[in-house]
This record gives sequence, C-alpha cells and structure tokens, in this order.
Amino acid sequence: MKKKLIVSVVTAIALVGAALPAFAAVDPDVTTNAYIDYSQGSTTYVRGKSYARTTNTKMTKLNVQGVFSTSSGSQLESAVVSTTTKGEEAAWYTKDKTYSAKGSYKLNTTSRTYYSGGSYDQDYASTSW
Repeated sequence: MKKKLIVSVVTAIALVGAALPAFAAVDPDVTTNAYIDYSQGSTTYVRGKSYARTTNTKMTKLNVQGVFSTSSGSQLESAVVSTTTKGEEAAWYTKDKTYSAKGSYKLNTTSRTYYSGGSYDQDYASTSW
C-alpha cells in the first residue's frame, strides 16, 4: 500500500510540474522601460510610455505590451506594439493630456523578443506616479 501511495504521489507531482508554464529567459540584449512624466508643455497632465529595444541578432520580432492603471488597479489603457527591426525602439504612449498629474498611476511594461521557431525571451519594467 505504501509503495502504491508513493508512486501515486510522485506521479501526481510530475504531472503538476509538467502542467506549469516554464518562465521565459531574459534577452541579454534587450532594454525594457516604463516611464511616466508630465505631458509635453503641461504640468497638469501626465503621460506614460512603454518601450523596449533589442540588438539581439537572432530576433525576428520584438513585442512591447504596456498596461496603464490607477494605483488601486483599475486599468485605464493597454496596448501591444512591435518591431521586426533589430535596434529599433518599439514604443507605446498613453493618451496625451488625459490623466491628471494629481492622480496616482502605475505603468507595467512587458517585452518579448521572439526568435524563429516561436520561442521567446521576456523582460519587465514598471513605474509609478
């Protein structure tokens, strides 16, 4: 009975482990940033920027996802932008002159460097206002 139970537990652990997603590595050549500052020419409003750039010679595409939220977690905007050119910045900006500088915000940025065959590396950045 003990032997069957141990085998069952080991099998269950192996199955659960196989079902969990593997975490992506980080592209050693990527720079990922999240930035919130005043809108151009204004001290009344703020604007966010999610951006990344890679010089990885094996990249086929660089995706950047930005999620702009209130500090309490209510999502205000999100988008995904991409580039297929090595060394070119992929950038997304929130709406201009929309968000009061008196508010509290968070911007999360995720970049994914894709390679031929569909594999990818992932990187993160975050900032708050």
